[in-house]
Amino acid sequence: MIKFHCNNAYTSIRQKIVRFVRFMTVQVRVLLHAMFKEIAGVREITQELNRDYTLGEVLRELAGKYGKDFKTVVDTKTGLVSADTLVMLNGQSIRKTDTQLKNGDVIMISVPVGGG
Repeated sequence: MIKFHCNNAYTSIRQKIVRFVRFMTVQVRVLLHAMFKEIAGVREITQELNRDYTLGEVLRELAGKYGKDFKTVVDTKTGLVSADTLVMLNGQSIRKTDTQLKNGDVIMISVPVGGG
């Protein structure tokens, strides 16, 4: 009796490829509020990115895709998040755009709220 293990070999190779791709990429969630939600038409975006992506690269991609107010999120003179926009990474306010993203990160984009 001859047994072929092609299916098992295929499954094993496929599993290794899936693990490798997961190792090489990160998945982040982008939560949109206020005008950003209105422009994009969604409240949340899940993105799978190359492992070496930075916050700035995600913000530039969003600006390229949605235009309008997304283009003002990063101050072109300083390269930092504009003072007119609130960007949070995992619940912490952030202005530096060169921060490397990790798997499971949550980015929130909104407008600052003043009070008094």
